Amino acid sequence: MPVLKPMAAIGLGVWLGLACTGSAIGQINGSGIQAGAAAYSVESEVAAALYAASATQAAMERQYTQQLAAARKQIDALRQQVAANASGGDEIGTLKAELADKERRIVELLAQQDAGYAREISVYGDAVKSIASTPEGLAALSRFNSGDQVGAIAILDDLRKARDAARMARVNQESASEARQIAALALEARASGNLTTADLIDRFEEITRLDGNKASDWITLSGLYRDAGNLSKAAAAAQQALNLAPDAAAKADALKTLGAIEFDQGKLPDAEARLAQSAALLEDLSKDHPDAGRYQDSLADLYKLQGRLLRDRGNLASVLPVYNQALAAADRLIAAEPDNSSAQWKRATILTDLGSVRKEQGDLGDALNLFREALDIETLLLADSPDTLSWQEDYSRLQSLIASTELQTGGIAEELDLFRRREADLKGLLVHDPGHAVWTHALALNHMDIGRLCRIQSDMVCTSQNYTKAVEMLETLAQQDRTNVSWQRDLAQAYAASADQAGDARVYDLAEEKHRRAADILSRLAKTDANSAGLELELAHLQLLIGGDLMGQRQFAQADRAFTPALSTLRRLSANDPTNDTLKSRIAMGLNTQAFAKTLLGNEAAALGLYEESLGILQDRAARHPGNLGVKRALGHTLQYIGEVYVDQSDFDTAKSYYGQSLDIIKDLAETDPTNIGWQRDLQEGHNKIGEAAYKAKDYDAAIAAYTEALAINTRLLKQDPGNIDLVLDKSPIEMNLDQARTDQKVEQAMEIIRQRSADSSK
Repeated sequence: MPVLKPMAAIGLGVWLGLACTGSAIGQINGSGIQAGAAAYSVESEVAAALYAASATQAAMERQYTQQLAAARKQIDALRQQVAANASGGDEIGTLKAELADKERRIVELLAQQDAGYAREISVYGDAVKSIASTPEGLAALSRFNSGDQVGAIAILDDLRKARDAARMARVNQESASEARQIAALALEARASGNLTTADLIDRFEEITRLDGNKASDWITLSGLYRDAGNLSKAAAAAQQALNLAPDAAAKADALKTLGAIEFDQGKLPDAEARLAQSAALLEDLSKDHPDAGRYQDSLADLYKLQGRLLRDRGNLASVLPVYNQALAAADRLIAAEPDNSSAQWKRATILTDLGSVRKEQGDLGDALNLFREALDIETLLLADSPDTLSWQEDYSRLQSLIASTELQTGGIAEELDLFRRREADLKGLLVHDPGHAVWTHALALNHMDIGRLCRIQSDMVCTSQNYTKAVEMLETLAQQDRTNVSWQRDLAQAYAASADQAGDARVYDLAEEKHRRAADILSRLAKTDANSAGLELELAHLQLLIGGDLMGQRQFAQADRAFTPALSTLRRLSANDPTNDTLKSRIAMGLNTQAFAKTLLGNEAAALGLYEESLGILQDRAARHPGNLGVKRALGHTLQYIGEVYVDQSDFDTAKSYYGQSLDIIKDLAETDPTNIGWQRDLQEGHNKIGEAAYKAKDYDAAIAAYTEALAINTRLLKQDPGNIDLVLDKSPIEMNLDQARTDQKVEQAMEIIRQRSADSSK
């Protein structure tokens, strides 16, 4: 700290013109703090503060002289004059300058004579000058000098806090800038499996704490929260991005992100509005900047989201044009950036979405073509970037889609193998990033797919294991984020699948309980989104299944009543979405089940009417989509059900006609895929039904031949799968039917011999 140089004792009159550079209260001039008349205020307040300081007063007592005493009297007199002129006036500036000068000189004189005081007042002087260097500080110093020391100190404390905050903001901003650079590398490390979603969330939460003013940071954080399974935080982050959006492009991205989250939360009207706003902005930007790839990229994502929303709204015909818009945007992006591998991958995912719609419309051939085109693109890209985990997941999902589609066109062993490979792939991804809820969700759905295939194969152990895993995983996810409607809906589907298995085991009360649990979830969701055709479809389907459970418990009238409103809903949805083949499939299934209830209630005429309505739907579907073997199977079953009604009416010729048509279809299916045990059991049952009709018509030769063929199929299947309980249970009734037919044939032959002998003897 500076120490004042000794000065000779000189008269007060000489002080008035003396410059004091380097002193404790050196004159404030060229520093640029104040200028002109305002400088008098700064000098006055600084001088007053130093003169009034306790250190100065003590020094004056220690160094008392008549000269100092006279100076103090002059200063007191000047203070009174200043106070008297406080309202202003021409001479106030002159008085303040004179007062400040005399106060300053007193301090300088004392400092010359007392080194300890000089050091102390120098430090204090620096502080006072710093305070006076801003208008706010000067006002506080004036308040201090006027006697309100506590109030002045409070103001200065607040100023200090504000300046601390400003200084910290600058530091945080610089730190955030460095953190963003590191985070860019961290995102790349996450993509290749070397960092987790949780790691990245920690980083971007820190960045937004240090500097929360960049919309792009909040968009990234929103995506990470979504991957981690926290839609509430994801929505809040996206909203913050929207609030901070600096331009139309950033606003469009934030709106798009919010729309996607609100869709997952079941807020379809909100999601629709957000996406429409985003589309308007992006389309304008695209027109103004046709060569800017970033806008085509955003548009492709946006149209994909809009297509997804329209699918849930229940109009597949309106979805295809939107997905085609997405494909066109991706193609424009690729044209602008031919080497952009992400753009190529995006094109593949859009082709996958298009294929999914064609699959729902029943055109499995077109769906498979689209899926395989996407697979070719993804295979090439993954060969160049095998460590991109998100691509691996997309690729695995696409393979499972191909598998589930091929299942309806023949082949099951290969499909089951693909789903098991997807299970291994997903588990591998989760080793790298165990907190990635989106991949956990995908694994749960894959367990459901495996369970479904095992159920077709009548492998109840495998079915139970996979359905149980799916339920457990989806329950955990649903509890983790109760706002995620997509996960709640999938949990309902898992409960329904588990209920179906209970029904297979003929535990119908348990099946009903699980189906109702699933229906309760969907009913609750439907209250928040009454416009979701997807929810209505799922709920109506569950009501049909509950009706089937009631039938298993022999509550036929209750079951019949349960079917009617469900079918009414499905018919309405189908009228609104005529190209949706999935809806037609549900209607046909419901009609068949209600028809069976009608037969058990003794109303065979009503049953035939329902069966024939179902038959017409299925025949139309089979004609439009001949490659859909699932439709063919349903058609074969329906023909068989109609045959059963005619058997009950003892119209055996008509029954045999329907049974024969059914068997022809079932034979074709069984030959298409010998590994499909479900289809082989259908063939077994087809021969068994023909045997029953022939037996009741007393055509024992035909009955024995049919039963023998059914038993041969059962024996062959049991050799392939000796532990299959369904096949074991099938065997005994067929053997009993065959034995009964042979016995009755022998009795009939014996009776014929007796009749013949009686006729001969009567001659």
